[in-house]
Amino acid sequence: MVTDKTTLITRRAMLSAFAAATVVAAPTFSNAAGFLRGAGDIRKLSMMSRRTGERINTIYWIDGDYIPEAIQEISYFMRDWRRNETKTIDRRTIDIMAASHAILNTDEPFTMLSGYRSAKTNAMLRRQSRSVAKNSLHVPINLREYRPR
Repeated sequence: MVTDKTTLITRRAMLSAFAAATVVAAPTFSNAAGFLRGAGDIRKLSMMSRRTGERINTIYWIDGDYIPEAIQEISYFMRDWRRNETKTIDRRTIDIMAASHAILNTDEPFTMLSGYRSAKTNAMLRRQSRSVAKNSLHVPINLREYRPR
């Protein structure tokens, strides 16, 4: 068992590294990314929300074009459900989730653990629990947490 604190990786550090890698790795034009090639000419997203019980199963991209209504639907699904506040999700994030589905070769919906969080919601949650980061990545960079079902 390693007890040296300098070698421990916190959950926040891991999420920060993943978020940074995602932003750096995701190109301006998502169809140029090698890991998205498996997402296909039709890209879809299938998820369920652990918090609200809502489900989404939508095609959001066809032959190189995003479908604005589907992006709005996905953004609403990933909203701050406590305040019913929506922020448009970065399309590259959606592409990464779709590519994850393709790489895992599954049609099972992902479970969304946490979506967008407004600054006010984050402050409220922080007052209730020390485990909530003061500068949560859910607020400024649209971080989403999800897992295969």
